Amino acid sequence: MSSESVLYRPQHSQFDELLRPEGELREHWRYPMEVLQSMGVSALQKRQQTAKRILRDDGASYSPGDQLNISHTWQLDLLPMILSSGEWENIENALRERAELLNLILADLYGPRTLISNKVIPPGLVFGHPGFLRACDGIRLPGEHQLIFHAADLVRDRSGEWMVIGDRSQAPPGTGYALENRTVLRRVMPSLFRDAHVHRLANFFLQWRRKLSELAGHKDSPLIVYLTRGAYQESSFEDAFLANYLGYPLVQARDLTVRKGALWLESLDGLRRVDVVLRRTDDCHTDPLVSHSSGGLGVPGLLEVVRSGAVAMANPLGSGILENPALAKYMPAIARHFLGRELRLTSVPSWWCGDPADLKYVREHFEKLLIRPCYRSDNNHSVFVGDLAPGQRDALLASVMARPQAYVAQYAVAPSHTAVLDGDKLGSRPMLLRGYTVAAGSSYSVMPGGLTHVGASADTRHIVSHGGGSKDTWILASEPEAQISNIDGEQSRGPEGSLSLPSRVVENLFWFGRYAERAESGLRLTRTIFEELHSIEPLPTEMLTTLLQAVTHITDTYPGFTTEENLQAPEQELLDVVANRARIGSIASNLESILHAADGVKELFSTDMLRLINDIRDGMDYLNRHLARQLQSAPEELFDPLVTTLLALSGLSQESMVRSRAWRFMEMGRRIERALQSLELLRHTLVPGVEADGPISLLKPVLASLESRIVYKRYYRSGYRLEKGLELLLFDHENPRSVAFQLDSLQHHLEALSASDSRLQMGQDRRCLLKAANTLLLSQPSELAQCDVENGRHVQLEALLLAMEEDLKATAQAIADRYFDHTAGPQLLDQGGRLSS
Repeated sequence: MSSESVLYRPQHSQFDELLRPEGELREHWRYPMEVLQSMGVSALQKRQQTAKRILRDDGASYSPGDQLNISHTWQLDLLPMILSSGEWENIENALRERAELLNLILADLYGPRTLISNKVIPPGLVFGHPGFLRACDGIRLPGEHQLIFHAADLVRDRSGEWMVIGDRSQAPPGTGYALENRTVLRRVMPSLFRDAHVHRLANFFLQWRRKLSELAGHKDSPLIVYLTRGAYQESSFEDAFLANYLGYPLVQARDLTVRKGALWLESLDGLRRVDVVLRRTDDCHTDPLVSHSSGGLGVPGLLEVVRSGAVAMANPLGSGILENPALAKYMPAIARHFLGRELRLTSVPSWWCGDPADLKYVREHFEKLLIRPCYRSDNNHSVFVGDLAPGQRDALLASVMARPQAYVAQYAVAPSHTAVLDGDKLGSRPMLLRGYTVAAGSSYSVMPGGLTHVGASADTRHIVSHGGGSKDTWILASEPEAQISNIDGEQSRGPEGSLSLPSRVVENLFWFGRYAERAESGLRLTRTIFEELHSIEPLPTEMLTTLLQAVTHITDTYPGFTTEENLQAPEQELLDVVANRARIGSIASNLESILHAADGVKELFSTDMLRLINDIRDGMDYLNRHLARQLQSAPEELFDPLVTTLLALSGLSQESMVRSRAWRFMEMGRRIERALQSLELLRHTLVPGVEADGPISLLKPVLASLESRIVYKRYYRSGYRLEKGLELLLFDHENPRSVAFQLDSLQHHLEALSASDSRLQMGQDRRCLLKAANTLLLSQPSELAQCDVENGRHVQLEALLLAMEEDLKATAQAIADRYFDHTAGPQLLDQGGRLSS
C-alpha cells in the first residue's frame, strides 16, 4: 500500500457503483482498487495528466451544440466505470431485446402501422412528430433489419435497477469517443487493463463493418461512405476518427450528387457510384427535399435513390421517430403487442402531455418532474422544473399548455454515483451509461461496455454529453480474450483511386499547404523586421520604410505602413499584423486558416501531424499572451516556436506522408505560395532601387527572411550584391527556397497528376507553369540587376516578377478549375416531383 492513501468517501444517498451500502467495495472493484491504492495519489495525478496530453495530441475534442465555433478537449477520467460479467450479461440481453423491439416498431410505422390500427399507441404520437417522415413510407432495407445501429441511455436508480431514459436512432454519437477512451486508458494503465481481463471492443466494430457490407449486396468492392455534417459540428473529431478506423471515406453532402437514378461521389477520379451510406447526420440534414427544416443542407434527391434501392442507408431516413421520448409511456404495451412479454429493461416513468389524462397529472405534479421536448434539437433541452425560478416555471407551463403534444414529462431519476479522480482525492459524480447495438446475424451485437458520461459536479441532476466528463467502461472477463482486428482478413489494398478522395478534400489540402507557407513567410518577415528594429546597426530609415511597407503590400493589410503615422511608430502596427485574428491577411488569420483547413481533412493526418497542428494552436495562444503585454518584452525570439512548428509540419509531411495525390496537392499549394511570397517580397524590396549602385544592404534582411543568408555568405564573399542575390533566390535549382526550385517541384507534381490523362494536349495548369518557367529561363541575373537611372527602379526585374506572379496565379486557378470545381447546375424536377436524369 502506498503511503499516499487514495480515499473514497461518497457523500450521497444514491446507489454507489463502488461501495455496498455497508461501505465495503463491490467484488468486481476489489482488484482494480487495490492496484489504484498501490499507485498512490501522485502517480494517479501524473497518469491523469498523461491521459489529458494524449487526448490533446490526438485532437480528441467536442463542441457544444450552441457553440460550434469553440472546441474543447475531450474529458476522460482516469478511473474506469467497471461492471461484472454477470451484471453485464443481463444488460446486454436487455439492450439486444430493446433494439429488436425498436426494429419492429420502425418497420411497422413505415409499413402496416398495426400499432396505430390496434390502438396500442395514439395516432398523434406518430403523425404529429417531426421525426415521422411521410415520404419514407413503404421504404425497406434488404433483410430483417431496418434499424442498423442504436444507442440507449441508461441510469441506475436508488434501488440499483437500470432503466432507459432515452434512445438515439438517427446517428447515435459516442462510439468513436468510447474507442478513444479505451485507446488512451490502455496506454496510461496498461498493466491494470491487461490483468483485469477487460472485454475488447474490436468485435463490435467488425460486426458493424460486416453489416454495412451486407447492405451492399454481393458486390466485391462496394463503395461505402461515411456521411458527416462537416468539420464544424459537435462530434467532428469522432467522425474523422471513426471513418479512419472503419476504413470509409469521410464525405459531406456537397461531395455527393444524385444523377441518373443513383448516388455518386464527386471524387478526384470523377464520379464514383456509392453503394452504402453510413449516415452520421440527422434526418433534417440529409435530404432538403424531404425535410423543410434542413436549411438547404443534405443531398437533394437522396431519398428517391434510397426508395429505388440504388443505395442503402444506415440508419434509414425516418428513424428519428424512435427518438420520441413519449414512446417510453407505451413501451410496455408495444412489447406485449410484438413480443408477448414485458421488457427486461424498463423505461423511466413518462407522461405524454398530448394525452389529456397525462396532461392533468403533469399540471398537478409539475414541480417534481423533468420536462423534455418530444423532438430533440440544439435549442430544446430537458429541464428540471424544480430548479426554475417561479417566473420560468410559469413560462414553461404556458409553453406546455400551448403545445402539449410537443412535450413529455418524466420522473426525475436520481442516477447512481461513481468515483472520479478529483485533485488529490476520489470524488463522487452521477453517471449515465450509453449502450450501443448494431445489427448482426438475425439479432444485434452489443458493444461490451459503451460510453459512460459523468456529471460536472456531485449534485448534477441532468447529465449531458458535454460539460462533465467521460469514462472508459470496463466489462471484466474471467480470462483474457483473443485479440482480433477491426478489419476483415480478406480485405486487401486496392489502387489509389479506390480511396475515393472527394475533390473537397484535395482542395482543403491544397489550401492547407498555401496557408502554412503564407503563415511561415509572414512570421519570417516579421521576425526579420523585429531583428532590424532591435539591431545595434539598424537599417537606414529609407530602407526600413521599404521593408515595413513590404509587410503591408504582401499581407494586404492596408492602410498599414502606407500611412506616415504607422511608419513613425511601427511597433503597434506590427503587433496588429501579427496578432489580430480578425484582420484578413494577418499572421494570426493565416494560422487560423491552417487550423480550419486541417479540420476539414484531419482524417488523413497521422497522430504526429495532429500533434503539430495542436502545437500551432498552442503557439498562437502563447504568442497572444506575450504580445498583449509591452512590446519591449516580446522580442523576435517569440516567433521561433511557431516557425519551428511550421517547419516540423513541412518536414513531417515530406518524410511521413505517402506520395499520393492527396500529398501532391498539399505540396503544390505549398510550392505555389512559397514562390508567390518570394516574388512579392523581391518586388516590394529590391525593385525600388533604394541603393542603385554597389552593395545592396537591403538584400541582407531579404535573404534572412527567405532563409538564405547563410547560404549566400558561404557562396559569395564579396558583400551583398543584387546580381548574386537574384542568382540564389530566383535561378538556383538546388536552393529549396528559390523560385526555380518551386517551379521544378510544381512541374513534377503536375506531370504525375496528368500521367493518367489520356488527352494529348497539355492542360492549362501546365501551360501556365511552363510560361512562368520559360520567362525565368530567358532572363539573366546581370540584366535584372541593372537599375534604370531615370526612375531609380530595377525595371527589368519588376517586369519579370510581375509576369511570373501572374503566371503562377493563373497556374493556381487552373489547378482549381481542373480538380476542385465539380459544381453542377440545378437539376430539374419532372412532373412527378422526381429528379430528372
